[in-house]
Amino acid sequence: MHNRRHNRGFTLIELMIVIGIILLLVGVIAVSFGGVFGKRDEARATATIETLKSNIGSYEARWGQAPPGDLPQLGQLARVLNLMENNDTNRGIEAMVLALRSRREGGPYLDMNLYGDSSRRGNLDNDTFLAEVMASSALDLPDDASNDLFEILDPWGNPFIYVNIAEVRAGTVHDKITLANGETIEITAQDCQEKLRHPTTGEFPQSFAVWSVGENGINEFGGGDDITSWPKYEK
Repeated sequence: MHNRRHNRGFTLIELMIVIGIILLLVGVIAVSFGGVFGKRDEARATATIETLKSNIGSYEARWGQAPPGDLPQLGQLARVLNLMENNDTNRGIEAMVLALRSRREGGPYLDMNLYGDSSRRGNLDNDTFLAEVMASSALDLPDDASNDLFEILDPWGNPFIYVNIAEVRAGTVHDKITLANGETIEITAQDCQEKLRHPTTGEFPQSFAVWSVGENGINEFGGGDDITSWPKYEK
């Protein structure tokens, strides 16, 4: 009597079970790697903010104040006539970057590795600075410097937001932030006065504030998953 080997394929139920297991494993791996990449990006955003804080601190020590939050006020401080930009978006971060690029008073103060990294430097609103006098000369920018107004970008491609706290107190802050997806968010003095204050002490962070809107791209003025230059408030 001969043994016969019976070959049979997967039944539909067995096949569905295998596919389910594979999909479950793929989901677990995706979540795990997503968490790793998310933490990596948060760490990179934090490191960029720490670099900017150091750069701004050096500028402040020589100029006596944090960089102004718009070009006209930077022009007044640096005595550059009619310094302005050709739109009203990303004003704070662009003015801060331009101020730190200047070689005046011992500058430039902007970290050149940060500025030279094209993945962290952008011009999302495609604007340049305009001046009655040659601003690149008056600001003592490098000879090969561009007149483009640059933003420093977070790991998700959005510009960091910068405000000068003296301007927040004076109620003169008004900015529109162009995000990587083309959306625009508005930064008003009233919002800054309400949302940047410590909920208990009422104090503002330092003399300036820099923050990223985080992975979700929603501006929460330092709340939620925003990444900030000041210790986040516990509410």
